[in-house]
Amino acid sequence: MRSALKFVMALIVTILLMLAFRALVFTVYTVSGSGLEPCFVSGDRVLVNRWSYGLRTGGGPYFRYTRWMPSPVERGDLVAFNCPADSSVPFTSLPVSACYCTGVPGDTVMADGVRLMVPGRDHIVKVSESNMRLLCFLYNRYEGRNAEIADGRLIVDGAETRCAAFGNDYYWFSSGRPSEPYDSRFFGFVPETHIIGKVSVLLYSVDPSLPFYECLRPGRNMQLIRKPRPLGAK
Repeated sequence: MRSALKFVMALIVTILLMLAFRALVFTVYTVSGSGLEPCFVSGDRVLVNRWSYGLRTGGGPYFRYTRWMPSPVERGDLVAFNCPADSSVPFTSLPVSACYCTGVPGDTVMADGVRLMVPGRDHIVKVSESNMRLLCFLYNRYEGRNAEIADGRLIVDGAETRCAAFGNDYYWFSSGRPSEPYDSRFFGFVPETHIIGKVSVLLYSVDPSLPFYECLRPGRNMQLIRKPRPLGAK
């Protein structure tokens, strides 16, 4: 009886440690769809380092968002994040996506033929007719401010704003494929609160169309994820 109790206690402790490790250090996600082909295919299992940009805690209905030992996302990083496509649930409950970071605060990106500056804590954005609706959206959705557009002016908390300042850093993400628009071209800027971590390792890959005893794809295991080579580099 005592040996059985020890076994149960050891099993419980092991499970708790595994859950803590998954929540606080690394998390494994499964790639679905074709958005990141040819680098990744549906069925890949990737490891996400939750400490890459600082550990994110809270953000739900009971605990305030906090990021421990924060560091910025860098251009070219393959980042896992909660996709900001739905505002009806806490952002930590949103579906997880992965894209390459192609715009950090202060950069200029193109969206529908319009040049937009990526906002951030240390980057003031001049309000113009082309970016006014987007800035208004960011204030209302992520900044906890009351913003509206009236008579061609951006009104924030009851006062006209000509130079927009923000409390969050934002990022622009790309799938890397012009034909795959499910990235910032679809859901816009991604706030730092939605960032989970960097995709760091391709652990293994499973072909769901094959039986379990031969479903592992050869040559797709334990591969470090490196930044893509800049355009024009040799």
